[in-house]
Amino acid sequence: MTALSIGTMIGFAPTASAATPVCNGQMRVAVGSYNVWAPTNEAPWLTLTTNCVMRQGMAGMDRGAISALQYALRVCNGANGLANDGQFGPLTTQAVRDFQARVGISADGVYGPQTRRAMYWPAIENGRCQKIA
Repeated sequence: MTALSIGTMIGFAPTASAATPVCNGQMRVAVGSYNVWAPTNEAPWLTLTTNCVMRQGMAGMDRGAISALQYALRVCNGANGLANDGQFGPLTTQAVRDFQARVGISADGVYGPQTRRAMYWPAIENGRCQKIA
């Protein structure tokens, strides 16, 4: 495990040899003077990380995590009309794939650490789009 610092949230990220965990929650992440809701994984030992994975048909995903992703895709990342229904179905998969292609990363429709780093997230306080470092 390696230390992870995101804004004022500090947790541990899996090392490269460990599998990236499923997004099973969401949390408020400080980005400068703003906060955003982002998908997270909370392991049984209460280690929080935003380096988590979601894809269509994956077991264990949290509806709140999916909703946070859908909202960010719609508001800040060009997925106009994407429903915020908490279901990682074909429309969310296509929205993720379209975003990935637009920013030049592997367009596989899977939300993971590389996609999270490329995305913008709406600030809770004012809706302005922020990147999570």
